[in-house]
Amino acid sequence: MSLGKTLSRLVTRKQPLPTLERAEEACREKQFAQAVVLFRALAEHGDRQAQLRLAQLYERGDGVLQNFVEAVHWYECAAERGCVDAMSRLGEIYLTGRTAPQTATPAALDRIRDQHSTDALLKQLYPRGLAIAADLQRALHWNTLAAKAGRAEAQTRLGHQYASGLGVACDHATAANWFETAAVQDCAAGQLGLGLLYSGVYGGTTDHRRASEWLELAAAQHNATAQLCLALLLMRGEAMEHDMARAATLLERAAARNQPMAMFHLGELYRLGQGVASDPARAETWLRRAAARGVPQSYLALVQLLRSGPEPNHGAAAVLCRQAAELGHGPAQYLLGQLYLVGEGVPKDAGEAARWLASAAEQNVRQAWERLGALQADGLGLPQDLDAAADWFHRAAAQGDVNAMCHLGALHAGGMGVPRDLEAAHRWYEQAAQQGSGTACLRLGILHAQGEGPECDYGQAAQWYRRAADLGTAEGLYNLAFLHLRGLGVERDVEQGLTLLEQAVNAGSVQAAWALHHQYAEVRDDRQGQPAEDSELHRPVAADAQRAMLWLEVAADMGSGAAACLLTQCHERGDPLAPELERIVTLLNDCSRQGQADAQARLGLWHAEGRHVAKDEHLALRLMRNAAQGGDAFAQAWLGDVLSTGRDHLQLPADPRMAALWYRRAAAQGHVGALQALQALHRNEPENTSLRELFQFWLQAAEQGHAEAQLHAGEQLLRGIGTEASVTEAQRWLAKAAAQGNTRAMVLLAGTLLQQRTSTTAAGEAVAWLRRAAAQGDAGARYNLGVCLRHGWGTARDDAEAEQCYRAAAAQGDTSAQLALAALKAEQARSDIDWQEVAHFFRLAADAGNAHAMAGIAQLHEHGRGVLQDTSAALHWYRRAQATGHDDASDQIRRLETLRSQMR
Repeated sequence: MSLGKTLSRLVTRKQPLPTLERAEEACREKQFAQAVVLFRALAEHGDRQAQLRLAQLYERGDGVLQNFVEAVHWYECAAERGCVDAMSRLGEIYLTGRTAPQTATPAALDRIRDQHSTDALLKQLYPRGLAIAADLQRALHWNTLAAKAGRAEAQTRLGHQYASGLGVACDHATAANWFETAAVQDCAAGQLGLGLLYSGVYGGTTDHRRASEWLELAAAQHNATAQLCLALLLMRGEAMEHDMARAATLLERAAARNQPMAMFHLGELYRLGQGVASDPARAETWLRRAAARGVPQSYLALVQLLRSGPEPNHGAAAVLCRQAAELGHGPAQYLLGQLYLVGEGVPKDAGEAARWLASAAEQNVRQAWERLGALQADGLGLPQDLDAAADWFHRAAAQGDVNAMCHLGALHAGGMGVPRDLEAAHRWYEQAAQQGSGTACLRLGILHAQGEGPECDYGQAAQWYRRAADLGTAEGLYNLAFLHLRGLGVERDVEQGLTLLEQAVNAGSVQAAWALHHQYAEVRDDRQGQPAEDSELHRPVAADAQRAMLWLEVAADMGSGAAACLLTQCHERGDPLAPELERIVTLLNDCSRQGQADAQARLGLWHAEGRHVAKDEHLALRLMRNAAQGGDAFAQAWLGDVLSTGRDHLQLPADPRMAALWYRRAAAQGHVGALQALQALHRNEPENTSLRELFQFWLQAAEQGHAEAQLHAGEQLLRGIGTEASVTEAQRWLAKAAAQGNTRAMVLLAGTLLQQRTSTTAAGEAVAWLRRAAAQGDAGARYNLGVCLRHGWGTARDDAEAEQCYRAAAAQGDTSAQLALAALKAEQARSDIDWQEVAHFFRLAADAGNAHAMAGIAQLHEHGRGVLQDTSAALHWYRRAQATGHDDASDQIRRLETLRSQMR
């Protein structure tokens, strides 16, 4: 016999037989413990009303410990005796289930569940446990009985079960019948059910007109969910006139009744100023209330609210975004990944960005697929893997992501992660362009201009550039400008070209500001200090130093650290047109705050030396760290210097290990000082051992997939530095780095293959690598590709294309290309203008210290080709060539001096 029954019998022996009236009176007087005893006595004698009331007391925990299992037991006793109220309640309980009451401690629950527990008292108090699992079949049974007995709430639940297929086959017609049966009894829940059914919430066909009619009836009875649904119909203009003001009123009413989704939508209306006046304070209030009630979309809306306005709070926005992301909200995970990518409100961290984007991708947030592909392609936060990147892009493109289509076009155009296929690239770009991608239009214009895929057609290129510009892509204006400047595919119109460049600047193109600077910049003759005479074809704009400086300042003002640094050089060499020092310092500071590493490095150096600004070595160190982490080679080498010796007054001890790390990073960018410092760090060890350790370091990193390390390993194997030379092994590592897009590796690999140019296959492969590197803008690749085209190595001889390659590399400052272009143009020269161009390129190479170019200028002066015939100038250049190590310069000097003496 249970403890409860024993206590009941003891009581009943001392009191007269209870009645329902006495038990109900005890309840009214809130003497629940006495009521329980009275109801139990009657219930055990089969009184169904007493069984119902006892079940209710157990469910609420009035007069007894709250116990849903015991409540269900007495509900079932009453229901089996025909109590409709009990049937209805059982239908509700079994439909959703009941967890253990909050009054039960976790420790007690564990002991009750434990079959081997020795806690006899707990076992007696709760012999059947405390929780009720959902049981859809039992819910269907009891709801059906209560519904047939005319109970409206049970009819509503039964309609929900049929509409959702819960415990019974999905049947919308039967659901509609039960909902309507409840609704005609003026049951708001039934009216709501019909409204949801006709709105399409349960699937099937929709009838928004009928939905709105039933929702209106439920909303009139103050049903908060009906008010929410009706508001959504009004906001969308479905089945009724679009009415944001009334929607806002309905949402206010529903939110006041604690409807969480109504709070969210009301907050959004206040945030966006739709149907109500924009009110950020009210928006935040309602959105926070919705968030506190578990609506994850509210977090994201709050994030957008905090990120906007005149005083955005990026830190608080990031905190809220993380909370929503940790709750599993996919769009919040995507946004948090984006915040980590740019460092907004959180530290800039590509690894964290990749982690959150991957979480969003798992929840089918499609934008995350494209972003993950981009990170994988660039090796940011994830190992660089072009094959995996292509897979992500294909998934996103299949869902209509235009950015992914553009990425696929780029991969096919460059043969990266997929076979090089220009037709495929063209198809992907056209598909994206049809969906309004300005980037795709730009790329199509470039393909037509370069003759990649389709034949070279500047007219088509101009059309695509114009479409790109119309879609807001500033680069479209930039490229179209140069077609007008050169008269390619369009009428040559210098003024129009300059106007388009200015429009591109207004559209945010820093590149266009640089282009305008270069258009107006003077090209000077080193010997006389006068403007050089360039042909009109290649110099369509008259030099204007003042305008050139103006546009350079504009580029710096737009955030170009390189432009700000060039302004400092102009000022330091005393250029009268340079801005005031105070203005330059402001520009450098602005660029530095925007993360421009070159500006940070320049400011750091100034603060370290106390030049132009107050000396502040602590600030200098901070700026240099930022610049070094941003990839500035000078700053990396500078940090290596500081860490190799330490700075006591900065409380910075010497750290050779970190110094070596920074030197290696700078050396990977070709910083000669960093390479020399690396050697100095190992000077105390035998040279071979030191170099071998360095090689092993690079080899280890290369095996982990780092492209720069693969490049270094390949270079050292190629030259036998720190290891035995092996061209085969060098080619293997260079090929790995090249496959990851490392242009330096492509050029070196092509060089090793060209050494085997007697092999048609090797030479052809070399040319293919050079084309890829050249397409990525590598000057050395463009020059070497030009050499191959000139000599017919691995490709058909083509002087015209070779000239294009030389010109592109020469424009990037490649001395060899400038020299080669001068030689090529000298072969073709027919007029003085042609010879002036030869002189121009010789001079560029000579300025870079090329002895052969110096000798070339000397010859031009000697013969008066493209420059004034001037034996003194010729001797001047021969002497410079001699000082630079030119083999024949000495003979030429003696010859000219002899001729001069004879002429006297």
